Amino acid sequence: MTTFEEKGKAFWDWLVANGATISDKIAFKDYRSENSGRGVIATQDIKEGDVLFSLPRSILLSQVTSSLKDKVSELSELPGWAPLILCMMYEIDKPESFWKPYFDVLPREFSTPMFWNQDDLKELEGTDIDSDDLFHNELEPIIKKHPELFDEKKHNLELFHICGSLVMAYSFLDEMQKLPKKKTQEEEQEDEEDDDDDDDEEGLITMVPMADMLNHKAGFNNARLFHEPDCLQMKAIKNIKEGEQIYNTYGDLCNADLLRKYGFVDEKNDFDLVELDGLLVVDVCCEGQDEALKEKKIEFLMEEGALDDTKDEFKMMEEKQKLPKPKLTKEAKEKIETILKKRLERYPTSLEDDELMLTQVKDNKKNALIVRIGEKKIIKETLANVEKTPIAVEKRPAPQKVDKQSKKQKK
Repeated sequence: MTTFEEKGKAFWDWLVANGATISDKIAFKDYRSENSGRGVIATQDIKEGDVLFSLPRSILLSQVTSSLKDKVSELSELPGWAPLILCMMYEIDKPESFWKPYFDVLPREFSTPMFWNQDDLKELEGTDIDSDDLFHNELEPIIKKHPELFDEKKHNLELFHICGSLVMAYSFLDEMQKLPKKKTQEEEQEDEEDDDDDDDEEGLITMVPMADMLNHKAGFNNARLFHEPDCLQMKAIKNIKEGEQIYNTYGDLCNADLLRKYGFVDEKNDFDLVELDGLLVVDVCCEGQDEALKEKKIEFLMEEGALDDTKDEFKMMEEKQKLPKPKLTKEAKEKIETILKKRLERYPTSLEDDELMLTQVKDNKKNALIVRIGEKKIIKETLANVEKTPIAVEKRPAPQKVDKQSKKQKK
């Protein structure tokens, strides 16, 4: 038995010993020759609805189950993925960690941009991929504050990249476990004006051992994770034949997100998109306007949308608290075209250059080019559609009707 197989068996045994139930119709398989690492294969025919495995929540890794929660009070105040990343940084290299057999089967090397060299990163210029701010602004201060728990030499940016990549690639949102949602001061003020409490809680971001052993392949999804009140279950969502690989889905993601989270792209991706950031839209639509009015518009736009109106139009709309009916005016069309052209200008190369270069590169640079080419095509297609869309024609007032009797009286 190879080390790869030994680690897989130790992980499987650890799952069962800690309350997981695993179907005898599945097994681990080595897919490294296909660049897919460890995967799960059907050893017998599986029917739609069959439970492939069931996991107690005590086996999940999160800010709720990690012992770090009792040692770092700041943990509950961290946003987004940060609590889970910090817990993983704390647990991952501890020989006595409860999750050690799980960590032993997780990868430590990634092809995500977080691990690229500077030369490869240049190929992402202009795209929607970037970031180390989370570590420096949120986690590093806590690590420095607790030398009894963390070693700055070991719990560093490099380990953050590893744990951050694992969390981005493999974490799940456990919908059944709710945590108080961290809100900004502005959001709390809005809540005082709004009685709707539906958004006061959010699901728990967690690592789900075994669920993350399933690979992804576009169009081949045949299993799904279900969140039950007392456990998590992976079920077959269609019939699976003996010998077939079992695939979960990563969702309908654009190539920029696939590359950022998982380190690969789909050359034909029906879910590809381009982000138009708010600052670009504001700069184009509010060009030449004073900052005070611009800030007021942005605040109103967050709820309604009103960037390209004149001062008088904005004032009237603000008083009425009502937006005008949408129509493509000449001015609006020009602004949309300008926004798209400025977004296109962020790329250092042309679409034609990228398509030519695509045949000459591989690995990271090829993935970056596929992201860039996809985004540029979307912008160009959108720009072409806008340019050929006719502007709205102002309706002329209907001519007044004059009855025949009136005409006779005039005569």
